[in-house]
Amino acid sequence: MIARELMDTEAPTLSLEDTIQLAAELLTDRRHSDLPVLDADGRIIGAVFEEDLLALALPAGGAPDVARLSYLPRCYGLRDLANEKLRGLRVGDIMRTDEFLSIEEDELAAQATLLMMRGHQPQLFVTRDGRYVGRLGRKTIISQLINPTLGVACHP
Repeated sequence: MIARELMDTEAPTLSLEDTIQLAAELLTDRRHSDLPVLDADGRIIGAVFEEDLLALALPAGGAPDVARLSYLPRCYGLRDLANEKLRGLRVGDIMRTDEFLSIEEDELAAQATLLMMRGHQPQLFVTRDGRYVGRLGRKTIISQLINPTLGVACHP
């Protein structure tokens, strides 16, 4: 099987100007760990990960400050997620440009699986001539390739 035969073509995407609120809604509604950020030509220019949004709840200094806050009550020291600066953030402000995985649609599913395992990613983006066309996740590969071999019915 190849990536094109297994990919999800209905997965949401983001643009640079989308709000972080939209990114959060799409990540939680669709239960994805990351979303691709596309330019006007449909090329992947970055990705927003769950961790990028979670980091917004940390103290202003980020993760290094968290260890020093362990003695404080659980609700103390977190950023005010309602403040205007955070509400004004756009996807382009928080996206990563080099930590996402992609594969061309005609690559073997086994190659996609290997990439996901080596990169410790639950899914990767699928492209055609460099343009985003869908996503492929580990659960889909398991349900379509592994379970039929084992004779177990599984629905992604």
